[in-house]
Formats: sequence, C-alpha cells, structure tokens
Amino acid sequence: MSLSDQVPPTLETIAKKCRVSKVTVSLALRNSPRISSSMRARVAQVAAELGYTPNPMVSALMTSLRSTRKTKFVCNLGFITSFPTQDGWKENPSFARYLIGATARATALGYGIETHWTREKSPADLSRTMHLRGIRGLLLAPLPTYGMPLSLSWNPFATVAFGHTFTEIPVHRVTNSQFHTISLAMDQCRKRGHRRIGLAMPRFVDAKVESRWLAGYLAWQYIHPELAKLEPLLVDQFDEATVLAWMKKEKPDVVLANHGPILTWIRKNGFRVPDDVSFVHLNWTPEKGELSGTNQQPEEIGAAAVDLLAEQINQNRRGIPEKPKTITLESLWHEGTTCPERR
Repeated sequence: MSLSDQVPPTLETIAKKCRVSKVTVSLALRNSPRISSSMRARVAQVAAELGYTPNPMVSALMTSLRSTRKTKFVCNLGFITSFPTQDGWKENPSFARYLIGATARATALGYGIETHWTREKSPADLSRTMHLRGIRGLLLAPLPTYGMPLSLSWNPFATVAFGHTFTEIPVHRVTNSQFHTISLAMDQCRKRGHRRIGLAMPRFVDAKVESRWLAGYLAWQYIHPELAKLEPLLVDQFDEATVLAWMKKEKPDVVLANHGPILTWIRKNGFRVPDDVSFVHLNWTPEKGELSGTNQQPEEIGAAAVDLLAEQINQNRRGIPEKPKTITLESLWHEGTTCPERR
C-alpha cells in the first residue's frame, strides 16, 4: 500500500495502541487534569509516533460546543481553615486569593467548594459532616502554626495542602517557589543599581517554608561575590528595636521583607522610602498598592491546587498518597514605587 493509500490515524487508532478509550485519548490530547500526567504523556507520544494531526474544522466545532455546554457537576470540595477565629485566615490577602482562584477553577471543572473551620467541630464530627455532604477532596489552607495537627479522617478524601505548614501526614501540595521568588527580587534590585541587599523577617516565617527564603538569599549572595554580603535578620524577637539596630549595623540600600509592620518601623525611624532606602515586599498583592515586590500569583496557586485535587479524584485516589508530589509556581515582578533605580 502506498503512503497516499494509508488511512490517517484517528483517536480510535491511538486508543487501541494505548489500550484506553477514545474519551481518554480525547481528554489527554486536550491536556485535561481528569487524566493523569503519565497517561497524557503516553497519549502524546503515541500520537506523535503515528503522525496524528487533528482536523482543524472538527477541533473548532468541538471547542465551540464545549464552551456552550453546561459543565456537569462532579462533587464538592472542602476548603479547610484552622485559624483561632473562623475568618482569621482572610487577614492574609494571599490566603483569600487562594480561595478565589480555587473557586474559579473548580467551577470550570464542575466542582463546588465549601469552606469548613476545623475549630467548629471535633475532627471526627467534621470528617463525618464533610463525607455526608458529598465532599471528596480537601484543600488545606495554610495553618496558623507550623506542623499543627488537624486529626481529620484522611481515608475518605483526596487531599492537597497549600504551602508547607501542614506536616501531620504526607500530602500533595501546591506552593510558591520561595527560592525563585527571592532570587527574582534580588535580580531586580541588582538591575536597579542596589549593592547592599538586606533580608529581614521573623524566624518562624522562614522556618515554615523549610528555610527556603534563607537558602535562596545565601545562594544568590554566593554567586554574586561582587556585591556586599549583608547578614540577614532572621530572629525570634522580631520587633521595631531589633529591625532598627540591624539597619544601623548592616546599612542596606534595599530591604526585602514579607512582614507587614517593618515598612512602618523603617519610615517611623527617619528612613525615607525610597529616597534613603528601597523596599521590596516578597508577597505583593494588589492590597499592598504602592509597594514594589514579587507577585506570588496566589490565584494561580489556588487553581493549580484544584487541578491536582481533581486528578486524584478522577483516578479514585483517596487517603495518604504513596508518592506525594509538590507543585511550585514562580513569581512575577511588580514594579511599584519603592524600589527605583540607583546611581
């Protein structure tokens, strides 16, 4: 048979070779989170080997149909908070934006989201309530205390945690890449002419991300020996007097921080920002307005957490995972007004 007589490969051809259904192949080629990453890669490889090319007219028609078709409801997800007060978690704009991004993505995939506060009921009662309400997946909001136990019944649920504060059991998690974030901030400071880049934060802030802030800071200093190596301020007693003493000793021309009061303390003690010293917030959100900083994209982190949770639910995986995975998202630079160019 000549090449011109060969029948072009179809979804069914790929499905037979992969030993899966045409639906699975179709979803995999659309990079659907309902299909595992390994199967998506397998289908893509077989499609390439067979020389499969989608019909552009059919693809356009199906895209149009899918965009107008109402998403079928799958199940509910639980967004679990554990702060001392029921709405205490909302005081951190990033945590609130996790839920915004997660809700948008869940709605698009056919999931509902309910917020549950662990201090309202006993762990057993809360687990039972969520199970009865059809919740099959849990999104664990960051905890107020690193390593704080929740003691929920994990077996009925697929679970994804935000960040690194939850350590009770091995779980899948989605987080910002703190190492990349601080490297991005320091690159931007160097680009603008800063030569004395200082880092200041409470020790617990660095500890709850397993010292990734400090690791990124020290690594960046190591590969830029031409710049001053300032001693970072990571202390348990993080207060106005401690910060002021550190600034007088290290004399930074830019301060990197993600702890709210520090900018107020700097200005209160006669440092003009940005005239005397620049300031970069390592977790900038629109609520922080004028500040220069790194945008950790919390809405995208929320969406990625739902994608990871949906993958577990679609594969009928519950309880403690044998091979937990961590997805990290990189930050974007936000220009702001507090880190201008220096001569």
